[in-house]
Amino acid sequence: MTYTYRVFIEADDANTDAMHYASEKVYEGAIFRVNKPGTLIHGRQVIIYQVDNHPGDETPGIAHARVEVRD
Repeated sequence: MTYTYRVFIEADDANTDAMHYASEKVYEGAIFRVNKPGTLIHGRQVIIYQVDNHPGDETPGIAHARVEVRD
C-alpha cells in the first residue's frame, strides 16, 4: 500500500508544496528528501512538524514541513 501526502513546505526563500509517497503513514519528525526539479528545495531534506490528516480512500493526507537547516 502507498500513502500519499500533500506536504506544505516552509523555506526561507519561498513556501511551496510537494507530493510525498510512502509505504507507511508519516508522523511528526519524519524526514524526507524533496524531488522537485527546477525549485530551490530540490534535493533538500524536510522535516514534518504537523500532520493534519492521513490519506483517505481517494484523498491525500495533509502535512506541513520545514526545510532542514544546512550547517
